[in-house]
Amino acid sequence: MKRGKKQWGTRERSGMSFLIVITFFAVFGLIILTEVFMIDERTHSGMLAMRAGGGGGASLGGRMGDSMPDYDNVKDDYDLLDASILSDNKLGFVQLRDNKLKIQEAAGADGQRLAGMLLNGGGGGGAGAFGVNVPLIPWGQVLPDKVEETLPHFPFGTRPTDGAWQVVNGTRFKFFVYSAYFDRREGARLVRVVGATKTRGPERVWCRFWYGPSPGNGTDAGSSSARAKYSSATVMARVKIIRENWNLKYSACFILCPVRTPPLAVPHFVSVVSRLRAPPGNLLSLRNTDQDADFVVSPPRNSSVRRGSPAGRPPPSGDNIPDRIAVCVKPLHFNYDQALYLMEYLEFYALLGVSHFTFYNHTLGPHASCVLENYQQGLVPGNLTAHDLEPLTPAEAANNATPRVLRTPYQRPTVSILPWNLRMRSQKEIRTEGLFAALNDCLYRTMYRYKYLALVDLDEFIVPRYSDTLNDLIGSLNQRFRNRNTGAYSFQNAFYYLQFADDSLASSGIEGGNDQLAKVRANLVTQRKTRRRYKLHPQKQRSKYICKPEAVVEAGNHFVWEFAPGKGSLNVPPKEAILQHYRVCEFGGNDCIKAPSIVDRTTTKYVNRLVQRVDAVYRHLRQRCDLPALPPLVKTKESAQEKPMEMTKERAKENTNDKTKEKPQEKPKDNPKLLEQKRKLGVTTNKSLIKGVATATTTTKASTKGAATKQQPTIPVTTPTRTMTRTSTAPKLSIPSPNVRKKRKLIVFEINDLGVPVARVEYQ
Repeated sequence: MKRGKKQWGTRERSGMSFLIVITFFAVFGLIILTEVFMIDERTHSGMLAMRAGGGGGASLGGRMGDSMPDYDNVKDDYDLLDASILSDNKLGFVQLRDNKLKIQEAAGADGQRLAGMLLNGGGGGGAGAFGVNVPLIPWGQVLPDKVEETLPHFPFGTRPTDGAWQVVNGTRFKFFVYSAYFDRREGARLVRVVGATKTRGPERVWCRFWYGPSPGNGTDAGSSSARAKYSSATVMARVKIIRENWNLKYSACFILCPVRTPPLAVPHFVSVVSRLRAPPGNLLSLRNTDQDADFVVSPPRNSSVRRGSPAGRPPPSGDNIPDRIAVCVKPLHFNYDQALYLMEYLEFYALLGVSHFTFYNHTLGPHASCVLENYQQGLVPGNLTAHDLEPLTPAEAANNATPRVLRTPYQRPTVSILPWNLRMRSQKEIRTEGLFAALNDCLYRTMYRYKYLALVDLDEFIVPRYSDTLNDLIGSLNQRFRNRNTGAYSFQNAFYYLQFADDSLASSGIEGGNDQLAKVRANLVTQRKTRRRYKLHPQKQRSKYICKPEAVVEAGNHFVWEFAPGKGSLNVPPKEAILQHYRVCEFGGNDCIKAPSIVDRTTTKYVNRLVQRVDAVYRHLRQRCDLPALPPLVKTKESAQEKPMEMTKERAKENTNDKTKEKPQEKPKDNPKLLEQKRKLGVTTNKSLIKGVATATTTTKASTKGAATKQQPTIPVTTPTRTMTRTSTAPKLSIPSPNVRKKRKLIVFEINDLGVPVARVEYQ
């Protein structure tokens, strides 16, 4: 019986295993067939397009057709304080139901039947929900006039904006738009909207172009005469996700809408919608057009721009673009309020030839906000009388050449501050307050207005080594390399860690200056921190760049992601210029300063001019912005050690004289010959003891020409001087205090007079 039971169990297990395998393949095959049929049905019935269009026929049903979005999911996803944004009128849910009824009622006529199909997203080549064959609307195709007439009209209650986040109504996930630009490069006619949406599988949207009176002629958009002048055109849009999103849920994006001719002209305003029947929730002014106020020399007084009749002057291109440099800074957050550092940043780049700064205000402190507003309004002084000396090249230094005096023709920079209230959680939903939307918005905002654009952070300075300004540097690079296809200039990154010791020259003031100027210099980070990491980062790792805006399609943080056809990047040699990055250790702690380092004082060639400019702005805004007082001038450790040593020696002499007066019977001084005999015999004196203690407690410090050993002020030299009679085989040294920090061995590189780095060992 046991043997029969065992054989029966084995046979059963074999049969069950075979049945499980057959069942698995059957279920898998059924899933594959179901997916194939579902995809085929979606393609022929236009269900995917209906989802984006906002409705569908009754026979389609399901989530892809007439189903409503999950209200709870929408509320959790938006996480907004204002609950009114979820109302039916805002999101267009009521219009969705009304739209369905209207389409069903109008299904008798062929024209209305076609309009209904298009309104609900279109269909494939097969029979649609209404039994008619309608071709799928391709990207960039304009809706027919019959359909356009049934759509909502111009939103007169909405004010056109440029540079403010607005919501796209009717989407299941967060979808915002910020600005719109007309891109005409390489013969293309494209409206490029900067926005933010879901990274994977973004929802389908449409661009509604608005034509009407020019915004510069003073016509009231809400007047009855203006209402009749507005017309519209609707185009299927394409959403292009901007790279570098860390695979987070949301990302910056471009909404691309072609302006095909004929019959369309360049619009004045653009709205991005996900449901055609719903009223637009956003209205963006279109920039970089012929009607742009920055390019029109003398706009007409009484003129209305009609559809198909462009007016104005096209923006400049090529050599006609002003030879100026602009700087873009990513959104300021965490209530940034370092006013003095902000002045240093603005004035340093102004000395480098920068004409304009663009900032994005996410959260800004009161002092920094006041400083930027005064720069924006032109209320800061614009005088500069100081000068510096040009650094010599190694060849010039070898020939004992005379340095040239540097006098910058200073021009006060202009500042733009744009709001940045993006309702997405930074680093959890989108990367760093959506910085890539800001960078690309600034790219197209400065296009045709400035020849060069630098995209750098507040702690980064592109410093040329032998040129005085960035314009001179770029001109020199263009002459030597002669590459007309250069669209960007990339600079390698060098870390100037803030944990490095301050430069001793920073507290020495400036030539012919007062204590106020000395305090200003001592608080400038570009003058205090002159020691950097010896090894530079390779290109495209921590590097930053200066680009030609019209040569770039998509800007990145450390390099350009997409150039215009035929353009590329030029890697600038480190001997010409580097990116000086002032920050703390990137991985926390202080281990970063153990790496080989080098003293690089390239920024000191701007010291006199920079200190004068920062001091003038600081004194002008001191009371207006309620700025805090400058920290007192802190002496360097070297000078702080020298004075206590002198005081200690004087006190030692005074104590010795007092002891000598009290005890005249002791010998005030030993015979030199007797001392020499005592040294040979191994006799130790108190002076040698003091000398040993001083040597044991010595610390080394980095200086400009070499390591200089200094004595600590805690040397016990107040004991009376007397001769020791006890002999020993070796000098007896006192044990150093346990508070003395253990020395750390460092390899330090310094540049000699010929510009060659020299290595040496240093202890700290």
